[in-house]
Amino acid sequence: MASISPPQSRPITNPEQLTSATRTSNLGTRKILEGRCGLRQAAGITGRVQNLQYAENSAEFGEYPAQAAILKRLPGGGTDSLFVCGATLISQYWVATAAHCIKKHGRTDLKVRLGEWDVHRDDEFYPYVEKEVRDLIVHPEFVAGNLVNDIALLREAMWDQRLDSAVDPTLPHVNPACLPSVDENFTRQRCWVTGWGKDSFGQKGSFQAVLSEVELPVVGHGECESALRQTRLGPHYRLHSGFICAGGEGGKDACEGDGGSGLYCAQDGVIKVVGLVSWGVGCGQAGVPGVYVNMAHYRPWIENIISIDEDIYSPYFNMMIGSGGNSLISERSNSN
Repeated sequence: MASISPPQSRPITNPEQLTSATRTSNLGTRKILEGRCGLRQAAGITGRVQNLQYAENSAEFGEYPAQAAILKRLPGGGTDSLFVCGATLISQYWVATAAHCIKKHGRTDLKVRLGEWDVHRDDEFYPYVEKEVRDLIVHPEFVAGNLVNDIALLREAMWDQRLDSAVDPTLPHVNPACLPSVDENFTRQRCWVTGWGKDSFGQKGSFQAVLSEVELPVVGHGECESALRQTRLGPHYRLHSGFICAGGEGGKDACEGDGGSGLYCAQDGVIKVVGLVSWGVGCGQAGVPGVYVNMAHYRPWIENIISIDEDIYSPYFNMMIGSGGNSLISERSNSN
């Protein structure tokens, strides 16, 4: 997460290896997610953390309750995991992420973690929720070379019926984001992108231990295409309709490791996941927006996937949505 905040303002550590310790909760998510979608608590759920180790661009605990992390199991059968990329909770059981993040992984290799914030603390205010992956669906027309249709859905494993009554329904740090309608336009609106990614491009960048946020303007399709044509992509580059752009302000951008995380915009007090971090030409270059998966474009595909098991998913899902790379580009997943 490239940001204008000075990188030395807090210790920057690599969140790649996450340890399951006392924070782990194996409880199901059914009751946790019974509220409405689209919550954002700008001051966090416990008030702002007063601690000098956190930079200006650090999100507060519980500020983005739809934020998720995709983890890969480490060999040996232990509890440690490798951070793969970010994701966004979009329904009671489903998270959305960038296809390029998980293209090399099988369903049984991965886990979904909800409610994470500081990956190196074991004493956060509420425990994270970690779930197995039951289904992994990559868009059938995903193109790895240019990242067209860079979207995938992961379905969490069913909750444990024996534990269901023990889940605290008041946990405030896990809640899905709403989906935009197919015709919503957020151009020029200032929104937020989140993630644990690097604070600058290349080997000099460091991953973030604490979930970070950067405020960016959404850039119109034509304006973004014109800006990208000024880069090494060349004057004939055409931006696919499945992409949406944000940024272009120097030093403020998503970056490597942020892939799959959400671009969140507020509408009438409701947070909608407008995009998923996909790719960019470097990170944080002035005049060069970052490129995101256009969630409005893929809403029909998402609806079709999630509503297949209509008896399980439809009531909750309808409540949430009823209102409405090749060598020239850089994937923004964790490349390790």
